[in-house]
Amino acid sequence: MAREDLLAFATTGLLLLALGAGRWLPVRAGRVPVAVVAAFLASLLAAWSFTLREPPVVESAVQNRPIEVPADGYVGSATCRSCHAHEHDTWHDSYHRTMTQRAEPGAVLGDFDGVALSQLGQSWKLERKDDEYWIEMDEPVVAPGTKPARVKRRAVMTTGSHRMQLVWYESGYGRITGILPFVWLVDEARWIPRSSAFVMPPQVQVEHELGQWSIICLKCHATHGRPRADMDTGGLRAADTHVAEFGISCEACHGPGEAHVNANRSPLRRYGQRLGNEADPTIVNPARLDHRKATQVCGQCHGMHDYMLEGSALKQWFDGGFRYRPGDDLFATRRLKAHGGDDQFWSDGVPRVAGREYNQLAGSGCFEKGTMSCSSCHAMHVPADDPRPRDAWRNDMLHAGGEDRSCIECHGDVAADVSAHTHHAVGSSGSSCVNCHMPHSTYALLKAVRTHRISSPDVKSTVATGRPNACNQCHLDRSLAWTASHLQQWYGIDPPPLTEEDGKYSAAVRWALEGDAAQRALMAWNLGWEPARATSGEEWIVPILVQLAGDPYDAVRMIASRALRTFAGHETTDFLPVGDATRRDAARAAALDSWRGRAQPGGDDERRTAVLLDANGLVREEEFQQLLKRRNNRRVQLAE
Repeated sequence: MAREDLLAFATTGLLLLALGAGRWLPVRAGRVPVAVVAAFLASLLAAWSFTLREPPVVESAVQNRPIEVPADGYVGSATCRSCHAHEHDTWHDSYHRTMTQRAEPGAVLGDFDGVALSQLGQSWKLERKDDEYWIEMDEPVVAPGTKPARVKRRAVMTTGSHRMQLVWYESGYGRITGILPFVWLVDEARWIPRSSAFVMPPQVQVEHELGQWSIICLKCHATHGRPRADMDTGGLRAADTHVAEFGISCEACHGPGEAHVNANRSPLRRYGQRLGNEADPTIVNPARLDHRKATQVCGQCHGMHDYMLEGSALKQWFDGGFRYRPGDDLFATRRLKAHGGDDQFWSDGVPRVAGREYNQLAGSGCFEKGTMSCSSCHAMHVPADDPRPRDAWRNDMLHAGGEDRSCIECHGDVAADVSAHTHHAVGSSGSSCVNCHMPHSTYALLKAVRTHRISSPDVKSTVATGRPNACNQCHLDRSLAWTASHLQQWYGIDPPPLTEEDGKYSAAVRWALEGDAAQRALMAWNLGWEPARATSGEEWIVPILVQLAGDPYDAVRMIASRALRTFAGHETTDFLPVGDATRRDAARAAALDSWRGRAQPGGDDERRTAVLLDANGLVREEEFQQLLKRRNNRRVQLAE
């Protein structure tokens, strides 16, 4: 008899027994109620049925992906829960926890219900079978000139859960995984090619990135990752990749917990620690570290480094992962990268891509001369009395009280008279500390995010590096000369030498039309940013976005298309940033025609000139095309 049939037979028998038991089972006070007997037998049934279930697969027995194996003093986040319930609960609700997960129900966000995907002449079919997710595709590893066979690979892991999610599949080479070359956009609920989700040149071949997770991603997307790869013999195909825990868990920030758990088995010691104010030497609390060491805890992942992995150090890393532990000096084992010549940095060394917040903060006066750390603004564990919904906190993990909270704590003199300092009305977007000193000049995941290089607007720096300044990212309709004039008038900042066009055209328009792909991506987002639109007016923006919606880079088209859909009349228009170019061009043309039909004549001559409008409110096409011809077409690839 099959296990399921046996269980059904036993269930029926026990229920019949329960229903009749009250008729004949005597007790001193009478007969046992049917419900009592039924409850007793049901508990026996539950216990028995549990023994009949298929036993869960032991993690160490899994062969087709990296596995969780606590080692080197790491014990796992579940161990922390009994004593630190609130901290565990808030961490569990964070995006740190879900940075890497097993591909299981509840973790996989993308649609696997018979979905067909295609890219560059190849096709994929996604399907779900019970609690498993499968990918049918061409075998990614074949000899040159060989036609690949169609194969099915099980999805085994996911990366990300906030804006987008990537899926990793079993490769057939042990624990090495490949990546499904599509990403799931969470807010838009659709798949797009992975190359379209990042600022990358048009792709010429499909990349499956075999081995990437075991060598690159595990550095930051898991806790205590160990590649366990013998690069002298089997290489990646022989990798036996282990992590202490998938995702960024408690021990990623607090260090290995085994000694702490062992030392605190005594209730007396636990309560003594809670009532006292002394640091527990068996665990690291970043809040008790000095601001540099505390920031390094975050910087181990939110930074860009040159790793000191020469000679024996490289073998040690392949075997056992990084030696750094929270509380150590991070830069004993790595160097902070500050190149000025590649795509990841502006020419003055400021990172232009998110995930490098430590590199940005490290050059800021608030950090170098003051005591600012990541926790000055960010709350890793939202307080129990915080009135915000948990989702509102976990988006940026900021303290309650607004983005300017930490600035005001140190700069009380400015807070006493905000408008005197900002020359903007209190409560306006121009009176926000972070809008002026941490503008959206960093690129991340199909949007612009705030830089963590805390500085003041400076046209000289903008001219030298091409990095947009805060003034022109809000006053999208104004030129660099306009900004330089106001900075000189208000703060005594001498303007740099500027060209005639620096005084004639809007800086945002020039970055959108003349800039490189990364600048164009930032401007596509800025042109849809509500505070900037309220400040700059919107009547001129649609033609610029229509141009960006036809950009050679998919990511620029994606961002511009999203921005276009925030304009009246285009809320449901599909500008097809990925896919049929003919249909996309038709949608763009229709958007432009619609805009022309609503054009209004008149307005300020200087401002109208700056945004390329004529007296009738229409585009000055010749000048528009002249600027577009100067577009910086250098190849740009932003690694995120």
